[in-house]
Amino acid sequence: MLKIGDLPGVGALLGRLLWGHLSTPRRRLTVQQRLSEVPLTDAPLRAPITIRWDEHMIPFIEAESEADLAVGLGIVHAHLRLAQMEFMRVASQGRLSEWLGPLARGADHTLRVLNLGACTDDNLAALPDSARQWMDGFAAGINHVVDGVQGQRRQWPEEMQILGVSPSHFSVSDLLTLCRLNSADFTWGLWPKLLPMRERSDWKALWRQLMRYSGGPPVPIDGLVSEPGGDSLAWLSGLFGKPGGSNAVAVDARRGAGGTAKLSGDPHLPMVLPGFWLLAGLRCPGFNAVGYMLPGVPAVMVGRSPHIAWGGTSLHAASSDLFDVSAVPESSLTVRRETLKTRWGKPVSVTVRDSEWGSILSDAPLFGGGKAGTESRPRFAMKWMGHQASDEISALLAAARTRNFSDFQRALSDFGVAGQNMVYADVDGNIGQLIAAKLPRRPARRPADVVLPATDLSYWQQSVNTLGLPCEVNPPEGFVASANNRPKQEAEVYISGFFSPDDRVERLRKRLAEEGPVDHALLKALQCDIHSDTALALRDKLLPLIPDARSRGYRCLADWDGDYSVDSEGALLFESLLYHFALALRGGDNIEVYTANWDPRSLIVADVMSLPDEALRKAMRKALPPARRMLDRYRRWGNVHRLRAKHPLAALPVLGRRWRFAEMPVAGANETLMKSAHGFAVGKHYVGMSSTARYLFDLGDEDSSWFVMLGGQDGHPGSAAFFDQQAAWQSNTPIQLPLSDERVKAHFSFSWTLHPTESH
Repeated sequence: MLKIGDLPGVGALLGRLLWGHLSTPRRRLTVQQRLSEVPLTDAPLRAPITIRWDEHMIPFIEAESEADLAVGLGIVHAHLRLAQMEFMRVASQGRLSEWLGPLARGADHTLRVLNLGACTDDNLAALPDSARQWMDGFAAGINHVVDGVQGQRRQWPEEMQILGVSPSHFSVSDLLTLCRLNSADFTWGLWPKLLPMRERSDWKALWRQLMRYSGGPPVPIDGLVSEPGGDSLAWLSGLFGKPGGSNAVAVDARRGAGGTAKLSGDPHLPMVLPGFWLLAGLRCPGFNAVGYMLPGVPAVMVGRSPHIAWGGTSLHAASSDLFDVSAVPESSLTVRRETLKTRWGKPVSVTVRDSEWGSILSDAPLFGGGKAGTESRPRFAMKWMGHQASDEISALLAAARTRNFSDFQRALSDFGVAGQNMVYADVDGNIGQLIAAKLPRRPARRPADVVLPATDLSYWQQSVNTLGLPCEVNPPEGFVASANNRPKQEAEVYISGFFSPDDRVERLRKRLAEEGPVDHALLKALQCDIHSDTALALRDKLLPLIPDARSRGYRCLADWDGDYSVDSEGALLFESLLYHFALALRGGDNIEVYTANWDPRSLIVADVMSLPDEALRKAMRKALPPARRMLDRYRRWGNVHRLRAKHPLAALPVLGRRWRFAEMPVAGANETLMKSAHGFAVGKHYVGMSSTARYLFDLGDEDSSWFVMLGGQDGHPGSAAFFDQQAAWQSNTPIQLPLSDERVKAHFSFSWTLHPTESH
């Protein structure tokens, strides 16, 4: 919480932002101009490397060794996304106050309690020589770019010029801690919503209801990602790529058109620019791949080699547990003091307490710590698998080299966090699906509360990894599909209490089962599918409650086909009616019961099935007039359901206009295959999460790899490649990125050779 003494620091930040914006004109650069800024000489290489670029600034790096390939990859990441990586570094280390002053202290205190770097030293020490060499090269490539821009302020990232913070060198430890930020546990976003609800008198019944019907994480009523100044943790979660949704599917050679296996999907992440993905191709003796990567993480997360393709979705894994440690003696806690260096303010010392059960999370400001009256509330600690050593980078690098499903599964056995459903296909026509995660050996039953008794720590004495979790190979139906849903096979351990509803995965299975040979056209169509069978099923339950079957509202709903198109009247009325119906049933004080769920429809269905008929009809009579008024005012779904392409700095008053790049109507909804997630449709709202990156691989042709992002590749906001893929995303015309030498040379038309220093 800010104090009066912090106000000068807040004022200094606002002054810095104002002056920075006035004194930093945006540099409008063509692709050629941006590429001309890549430092080509004196690189930390053993031999020259070639980086080819296409018109979207997607690179293909060719080297004679893995060590030099890693250097080239570091140069690419830093050139494209240095500001993003720098900000993620200071966030992962709880040092946002060094950039933003007193305003960020609460976030920093929380991040110090989360202690993302707790196992960084252990992870570093455990790296095999090959992975250590890879990470060293990647860091050296980043630092080569940093050296090239440090003395040329005009070439600093625009955000860093405005804030007046200089780029600095990255260490391997920095990168490993940054990787842990990208692996932040899905469940952390649930707790700030659920924990205050434990004070309700009906909490135990509500928790049982959530465990029975819940399909997703709790969200605020007005959207999935709050702006800074609202729910700070939700904002941080969205900003740093907290796992959200995703679809992925693979079809085997029997079902694939032309007798070849195919794999496609689309990660669902918060809509922010620059996005959370960048594309790159890599080649050296022993390694060849193309695909999506996270900035600052030197491994292909979704991609294709000459032999296999892989994609995935967030597992929504419960890789963390909260434990009630109220009865644990204070003397058994480990206490340390952390200093928050604060720009425009004095350093502040904060207390961080640890225990056998993990960090005392109830001390963290973003979880209620430090507020008046919290002393009498239960004290809880957080245990996280990310605080134990694991090696995701080596696992992903090894997986990209495999040629069959068994080796792929073994390669991912040391993948710990964040848990993923991995979907696989290979050139021999095989397909599979597995869980890449490390989880405590807890009973498979769902927990009795969000905060567990201290005695349940015993389940953390053993863990299970990928080799002990459910997998599926070459199923008889000829396809595998994943959409953050509960795995088809039962696990011996508890995986999650908040899987997504089955809407999307059932839609995938239905479409694939009813079609003949699965070709590119069908897979692309699935990525833009905006139909919801479950919405129609709920519509059919609500229609009999409408008193006049001849009314416009009744006819509008009855005629709706279940598609969330931008021109749909039915989608608008249905979503508006859901909110007002829920409000009439529960009342304003209890609407949070529904918003404890990503998609509240399952809870509404439960009420429709259990509440007296007269109560339902009364609620409908109350809900219809405001829903009709919303239909009369907005007319179509796309007039209220909007996508705003913006940078995080768009949250600034007035100055934020500089960071808004487009606004448009968008189709889809929470659980359509083309996800465009939202809270209750109270009025005009902006999508917080969407299908931000699409991919499609045909294993019959090593050059048949297709990608498109919602946004662009380059992180420089004045670059021609910052937002250039938007039109291709809207029209669903992906970009082909080949692997063969001949096609690579033809496609990547810009070619730079980077030379080593003489000492190398």
